[in-house]
Amino acid sequence: DYDGETRRHYLGVVDSQARRLSELIDKFLDVRRIEEGGFAQVEEVVDIAPLLREEAQLYEEQSRDHSLELDVPEQPLPVRGDPGALRQVIGNLLSNAIKYSPDGGVVELAAGLDGDSVRVIVRDQGMGIPATQQPRIFTKFFRGDVATSGISGTGLGLAVTRDIVESHGGRIGFTSAEGEGSTFWLELPGANGGDDGSKENDPQERKEGET
Repeated sequence: DYDGETRRHYLGVVDSQARRLSELIDKFLDVRRIEEGGFAQVEEVVDIAPLLREEAQLYEEQSRDHSLELDVPEQPLPVRGDPGALRQVIGNLLSNAIKYSPDGGVVELAAGLDGDSVRVIVRDQGMGIPATQQPRIFTKFFRGDVATSGISGTGLGLAVTRDIVESHGGRIGFTSAEGEGSTFWLELPGANGGDDGSKENDPQERKEGET
């Protein structure tokens, strides 16, 4: 017989491992659907501004060691696509920013209009990515040195994220330096396609991180 505290501990371990297995299965299925060209998109106009706020609130509550700073304009940021898939993209980037900042710190989520596109950035103050590993960062199953660091992961999150962004007609990239954190950015075609090109709400200069 186990006492109540011990039972709660083991139940917590079982629950954690079950969630991890479920996440792994979901990511394998995502990769398979994308590779087979079967990633169904919901063609609807999505204002990702409230979506970003909701994801920020969700992930801010997951770590006491991290502070999440949000810079999203009040104006709509409409794109065309699948809201569930777009949530997955932002969730993956925020999850990585927290996971690879084991000492805590600030995670920034910013968005704005950049000409006819909507631009989103996620910046952390974490481990950063060594220059030698950066060309493979979107490769399936690649985890680099973190595979031996005790930080869990499948090496599929960024591969799935890139494929979702590209399936929406967008692009994704990053800048990073080892020990100095990383900035991931993505651009999606705006649904209006007729704005005035103003960059008043652009969260960073376009040239930063472009490849």
